Amino acid sequence: MNNNKINLLDCTLRDGGYYNNWFFNKELINEYLKVMDMIKIDYVEIGFRFLDKAKIKGPCAYSEEKFLRSLKIPKNLKIGIMINASDFVGQKNIIDLAKKNFKKKENSLISLVRIACHHHEVKDVLPLVNWLKKSGYKVGVNIMQIPELSSHEIKSVVKEIKKTKADILYFADSMGSLDGTRTKKIIYQIKSLWKKSTGIHTHDNMGKALENSLAAINNSVNWIDCTVTGMGRGPGNTKTENLILELNRKKENLINLVNLIKNYFEPLKTKYNWGSNPFYYYAGLNSIHPTFVQEMMSDPGFDTDDIIYNLNNLSSVGGRKFSKELISLGKNYYRKINRGDWEPANLLKDRNVLVIGPGSSIIKYKKKIIKFIKKNRPIVFVLNAIDPIPKRYVHANIVCHTLRLLSDIDKYKKTNKFLITPFSSFSKNIKSRIKSKKILNFGLQVKGNRFKFEKNYAVLPNSLAITYTLGICTSGLCKKIFFAGLDGYNKNSPKKFEMDDVLQNYKSEKQARKIVSLTPTNYKIKMIKI
Repeated sequence: MNNNKINLLDCTLRDGGYYNNWFFNKELINEYLKVMDMIKIDYVEIGFRFLDKAKIKGPCAYSEEKFLRSLKIPKNLKIGIMINASDFVGQKNIIDLAKKNFKKKENSLISLVRIACHHHEVKDVLPLVNWLKKSGYKVGVNIMQIPELSSHEIKSVVKEIKKTKADILYFADSMGSLDGTRTKKIIYQIKSLWKKSTGIHTHDNMGKALENSLAAINNSVNWIDCTVTGMGRGPGNTKTENLILELNRKKENLINLVNLIKNYFEPLKTKYNWGSNPFYYYAGLNSIHPTFVQEMMSDPGFDTDDIIYNLNNLSSVGGRKFSKELISLGKNYYRKINRGDWEPANLLKDRNVLVIGPGSSIIKYKKKIIKFIKKNRPIVFVLNAIDPIPKRYVHANIVCHTLRLLSDIDKYKKTNKFLITPFSSFSKNIKSRIKSKKILNFGLQVKGNRFKFEKNYAVLPNSLAITYTLGICTSGLCKKIFFAGLDGYNKNSPKKFEMDDVLQNYKSEKQARKIVSLTPTNYKIKMIKI
């Protein structure tokens, strides 16, 4: 283990603020500061100092002196903040801007200012680094996404920072893609030119944040970032509680940290659900910005299939820089009108339809459902590739999500049933993989909250299999739609509310068919006993 002095910087309130928009209550902040002092954390990064105050954010987004003076900051605990180079780059006079937003150190409670930079921004912030240093602050320059840089680019950045009076050169594993070997290599490249302090900021996309932090320590990096419970953008960071144990920092005060976590941070984690998962791991492997995952996971409009499908696309188009536009495109895959060549009225006109969903109620009511089919002889559709009832009763499977289609392609090939899908929307590659299947090509367009039913396609508010099925049945002029196994999400789920809205909007359409559920459901659908 490195015998040099290790400076631990806890940036929970700064990096964790991406989840709650930097609204931490003072009780939590004061208790957090007290515990950080007890476990001998050297610096606490209290938050950002964003320059744009037009948007409503919590006090840790701005870290103003007035706010800092309202806190109970322990005497020996040093306070740091972070600024974004992008707030200064391109401004007419960045020094005037700095003077407007910073007091001299002697009039401030802030000890450390870190500047978060992309490699192409470094040259432009060199004067800012020197001004902050001249004003009395310890200054760190954080190079973001450094694993994505070439050796030449890394050395070029280091040479530029050497021209300044910066105290610390930090490198950030923004995508969470590092491993121990790559960490050592980057450190070697930096230290071949930089002889002052170095630091590392890790992300836990692939579960290697602690491993990379320890690898850095063992290779003479002496500034290490961490956060309580790993709270931070996307999957989070090296956990403070794990790092202090590895470094033997004040184990006797561990109980205080555990209580802090239990009383304040566990409820936050339950609410915001940070931490690594297969989506973040995939993103780390493919150098995709973790905010893509964070945004999709927090948006009820994205289900599991959508997230995987979009990550797969991002890995090919490039997702290193977060873009809301790319998110919106992923959400609206069927944004163009794609007319099919199958008219469902030829099969469904004046017929009852039974739609079988994936809910567990299918198992419980299986015998009664089969009895219903035998007695009423409806057209039976099954959503996706589920197999809850004997195939002899099924007319067709319905699937509209490309990833779901491809993941279950072997199942579809083994059955002689028709597959209803928006075939016209698919790429040549996907079409070639299912060309031998008996396809009923019904078109789909996703557009706002609209419903429109045409002979061979429908305009719908989303591309969920249930909504697509409503489009098929309505365009097909069926008599009535029965559902079974449409159990629904729990009562407080955003997805439930979304689906209830879809169903309500559908019912208001003139062409809407009567909808009935044969099994218990959480959705606002009339249920009949069978």
